[in-house]
Amino acid sequence: MDRIPSPNNLRNEDQRPEQRSDIRPITDDGRQRMRTGDAVINPYDIDDIRRVYCPTNGYGTPEQIARETDFQWNTYETYGKRDYSLHRAYHDQGWRNVPYSMFPDRFAPAGSEGPVIVNDMILMERPMRLTVQARQEDYVRATRAMQVHRQKMAEAPEGQAPRTTPVIRTSREAIEIPE
Repeated sequence: MDRIPSPNNLRNEDQRPEQRSDIRPITDDGRQRMRTGDAVINPYDIDDIRRVYCPTNGYGTPEQIARETDFQWNTYETYGKRDYSLHRAYHDQGWRNVPYSMFPDRFAPAGSEGPVIVNDMILMERPMRLTVQARQEDYVRATRAMQVHRQKMAEAPEGQAPRTTPVIRTSREAIEIPE
């Protein structure tokens, strides 16, 4: 009866002879580890860049804001396909691609060309004054939406009793806490 041989009981004639004759031992070429331990670098962490280019983050004086540049990671591809309308929207809002040459050896080897792209995300920049404008527009839009919501909540549909006026507190007063 033919039996399937166990890996421990293989005979030399059953073993496959090595086919390649160009096998050589790998020699140490002297390379070094760049990090030790479990050091993991987040490729999207650009806090050090932001500290240099936008130290006030848009909350400084107009003169400071005029000298600052804002950076942001935006979508480059989704499932391998570019969304050109989204890229056009970025462009319309003042965002421009950051080239590898702006930060040599940071995101790619020195001498690389093209925009900084990491895992389907693209690094973009715009003047901080445009970011401040966008923040102000967002704040106005959100405030308007809250005002409309509060007004609708205060109104009653026809045939229903009037709503009680909601108490909307925009500030807090200090209270005394008994001991």
